Amino acid sequence: MRSGTSFFNTALFRKTFLRFWPIWALYTAGWTLVLPLRLWADAMRWKGSSTPKELAERLQNAVSQIPYLLEVGVALAAVMGLVCAMAVFSYLYSSRSACMMHALPLRREALFLTQYLAGLSFLLLPQLAVFALTAATEAALGCLALWPLVQWLLAQGGLCLFFYSFAVFCAMFTGHLAALPVFYGVLNLLAFLMTSLVEAVCDLFLYGFRSFPSPVWELVDHLSPPVILSNAVSIVSRDDAFVLYQPGLVAVYAAAGVALSIAALLIYRSRHIESAGDVVAVKLVRPLFKYGVALCAGLTGGMFTYELLSGLSDLTLMGWILFWGLAGYFAAEMLLRKSFRVLAAWKGAVPLAAVIVLLSLSVHYDWYGFEDRVPQADQVTAVTLNGLHSAPYDDGQGRGLTLEDPEQIALVLQLHRAALALEEENREKESDPQGYTEYLYLDLHYELADGTALERGYSALPIVESDRGVEGTLTWAAGQLLSDRENMEQLYGFHDIEANCRLVAAYLEDVWNTQTRQYETVYIDGSTEKLWQAMKQDFAEGTIGVRYLFDNSVERMENTCATDLYFDYEAPPKPGDVGISSYGSSFSITLTPQASHTLALLHELKVLDETHLALTNREAEALELGEGGAYAPSTQ
Repeated sequence: MRSGTSFFNTALFRKTFLRFWPIWALYTAGWTLVLPLRLWADAMRWKGSSTPKELAERLQNAVSQIPYLLEVGVALAAVMGLVCAMAVFSYLYSSRSACMMHALPLRREALFLTQYLAGLSFLLLPQLAVFALTAATEAALGCLALWPLVQWLLAQGGLCLFFYSFAVFCAMFTGHLAALPVFYGVLNLLAFLMTSLVEAVCDLFLYGFRSFPSPVWELVDHLSPPVILSNAVSIVSRDDAFVLYQPGLVAVYAAAGVALSIAALLIYRSRHIESAGDVVAVKLVRPLFKYGVALCAGLTGGMFTYELLSGLSDLTLMGWILFWGLAGYFAAEMLLRKSFRVLAAWKGAVPLAAVIVLLSLSVHYDWYGFEDRVPQADQVTAVTLNGLHSAPYDDGQGRGLTLEDPEQIALVLQLHRAALALEEENREKESDPQGYTEYLYLDLHYELADGTALERGYSALPIVESDRGVEGTLTWAAGQLLSDRENMEQLYGFHDIEANCRLVAAYLEDVWNTQTRQYETVYIDGSTEKLWQAMKQDFAEGTIGVRYLFDNSVERMENTCATDLYFDYEAPPKPGDVGISSYGSSFSITLTPQASHTLALLHELKVLDETHLALTNREAEALELGEGGAYAPSTQ
């Protein structure tokens, strides 16, 4: 050894590199197969069936799509980062190898840095070699384009730096080889999984609960590297070029990898050799490990058992969370002590049980006033309402409403209060509501004057037709919102179609043919724009696009047709769409007997005549009964 104070040892680096050659050799072979060999094989296959110009275009397109491999590269970097860390620091998990390595005349800094760089070289050196091979292959094929290849190299290198450093950081906290992949995997997705479980518990106990607001989930995503980085390396179209969605975020995580490696070094310097074989090698972290395992086990085991034994009361979930929390606590104690004799640690379980019980009770009895909170009208600047389902079943069903008018906001607040009152009434009866045939499913998103947001969601709210004229009821408030024509125009989405899309075709679905006695789809040649304007005129007059809360009401059956009018249109690409200049979609609206302008034009175009009829739903029902059950809707 040249120096006992060196920060790097060449001999140890070389020995580690050669000892674990299957790792970097396999990694090199994998990328070589995916990049240069695949490109060469594609070129040989296309060469015999393409003109020189077509071949050049195909090769150029193939080269430009190299960054797409990064979406798979995230998973590969995560797995290989762990494998490399387990290999180069495997000596920490055996007393004999740990004593031997630390007996070398090397400072701990030198030992750590040499092993760390050796493991990192397993990832970065193969990528450099594959980069050179791919560039040479492109040059030989006459399609050299370095920028896509550079994007792949830099981004994949940043991913590997982060995941490898994170795995090394995790390796410093354990003295057991089998524990390292568990710690690494759990910590990578802990925030995502625990937030999802907490949301599931809140959804059971808190009436109206909906997913945490976006700032919470934005933080959760950033604490879940595989999730956020998979999104960051996706390809988007910007200025007619395909680029990474968030390359800066990859650089941030690469820098975080450097910070994690420094933190790992600081832990390594104070790590005891005797910790080899321990599940948790750092004593200060053992309480965190113990109670962390307990809380994770409580939530995971509790929700799993509750779902498995379906039909149990919500209060039963509290008992299962407590049971699995205590089981997780004693299991963690067994791992730490390497013994089954852990009942003496019961004192530490008391505060854990108290915390679980208090948290469970606080959510169940809503000590936070979550359920009863309805914002004041002057606090709300806008509200988005989703789930106000109604008939007929065309494009006016299920779309959201964003309201800013104070009168409309007041109606939504009445709808909200009515939902709470109904739930309180059902709780007092201690039974599910009976005798209802229609239900509302509401999602409310309030934007408040102080810049915050409030979200609530209510499922299966029963409504009755007799409440239509009773002010303050669910039925009345929903009916008022659906009777406003401006709301209906937003619900059908006319503005978006007219502002950004191009109509290309129109047709009628479920037209009754009196000769064949079947429903048919009839396509309309030309006059698409004219038909759209006729429909919009009827809509403005309130004779089409009328919504009904009760599907089987007499009013609905007699005033809507079984026939729907469809318009096909081309829409511009959505943000993030790659390689798409436009996409096709369709708009539907149910015909009504009162839509005079639309029906007149359809008769003028001879789409509807004595043979082809747009029956009302009442006529269609009578026809079905009259046909003796032979009613057969068209499948066209």
